[in-house]
Amino acid sequence: MAIFARVLNLALLGLVLWAGPVSAQFLITQPTFTVTDAADSTHEGYTFRNTATSLVNFQAGGTLYRVGATADQAFVRRNSVNANRSSVWYRGETGTGAPFLGAHAGDYGALLLGNNINRGSDNTFANGTNTQTGNIERLDFVWSGGRLVDPGFAVAVFDRGAAGAHDAFRIALITGWDAGTSRPTAYSNMIAQAGNWGGANFNTPAVPSAFGYTLFRYTNGDNLGANVSSHENGTQGVAGMLFNLASFGVAPGTTVYGYSLFGYDVNPSAPGLDLLDWNTYPTNTSDATGTGGIDLLAINGLAFSAVPEPAAFGLAALGALAAASTLRRPRRAAAPARGFADHA
Repeated sequence: MAIFARVLNLALLGLVLWAGPVSAQFLITQPTFTVTDAADSTHEGYTFRNTATSLVNFQAGGTLYRVGATADQAFVRRNSVNANRSSVWYRGETGTGAPFLGAHAGDYGALLLGNNINRGSDNTFANGTNTQTGNIERLDFVWSGGRLVDPGFAVAVFDRGAAGAHDAFRIALITGWDAGTSRPTAYSNMIAQAGNWGGANFNTPAVPSAFGYTLFRYTNGDNLGANVSSHENGTQGVAGMLFNLASFGVAPGTTVYGYSLFGYDVNPSAPGLDLLDWNTYPTNTSDATGTGGIDLLAINGLAFSAVPEPAAFGLAALGALAAASTLRRPRRAAAPARGFADHA
């Protein structure tokens, strides 16, 4: 009887976990990274170490998450009103400029992929005509063919900035995708993340709480061939925010094709705004007001899984219930021994 009670308790625990996590967004803590090096290369007159500092797992809301699927496409959606500019940053080995740790990128979309914390975008959604702003309205990170999500699924956004002063943004899962036009056809609930989150930056041997970086400004859209200016240096750190499946109002078993990031002023309830059409978004998104200045890292487009995954607990629960049933089954009387001939 005691064994049956213990197994039943485990089964009930598994069934509770199978119901999935509550809707929440959590600050990321205790990240783990791997560091790999490649041969140096030269681009735009600078040396790049081609070092990849890649995220492996982290804690969020008392749960361990690990990297799952990686987006294989990134689509940069730009308006036709503001200057066709791009601002990017590279982590400096010494904090004063080149040589840089990460790998150089020739394309803006490719810059943001690859799971490498050593590069990223600057003032991503800030609109304007000066060197620090551009015309980016939305970023779509896509898993080709989609991904069937379970209760442990989550996505995360990482920002380079001062501790406690990270930028606001909005995020939604892509629940419908037209492969012919390479555009979303449906979104989940949108989550608005206010600014000034992340009271403490990551602080690990691979990613200290503050590191040096240099800004590169470009004037040819997604083409990052030759920078206009690369004289702006700074020292900041990194923080991240996790969003679980329940946060988006999406049920386990749904096919998700990726997610989109927006400036904080993209309010789907605003008159005339169509979330699927970035040309209806505001074109005066400002870094100064905190609505468009997020500085992303090249660890976008990743899907994360809770460890252990809730689905695994659910299966374990079903198995435990079956085991409990077996333990409670009464034994039958032993059959009389049979001779060798009976097995012929």
